[in-house]
Amino acid sequence: MKNKIITNAALQINPDFINEVLPLAIQTRNHILLEEGCENFVLMRKKEEPSTIVIFAVYTSKETYDWHLEQDYVKTFFAFLSDKLAAVPEVTYLEEI
Repeated sequence: MKNKIITNAALQINPDFINEVLPLAIQTRNHILLEEGCENFVLMRKKEEPSTIVIFAVYTSKETYDWHLEQDYVKTFFAFLSDKLAAVPEVTYLEEI
């Protein structure tokens, strides 16, 4: 349990681009859920700010998390987002208690 990587990320998307971003976010999530070492990956958006995507993810280890970050579909998603963000993504690393 100590070696798990748990993240919570908020991605503020420019409202003009949210309808372009959501399909690729869902497609990327579907790939991620198949990754060995991904225990949980939930893609949500804020009710009061529907252009803010929130991701909660749990990986079994730092190695599986690092491997995840190197996958083409993850890199493609973040490259696609680069000019569609309204703010710098907020990523929080968590630990179980």
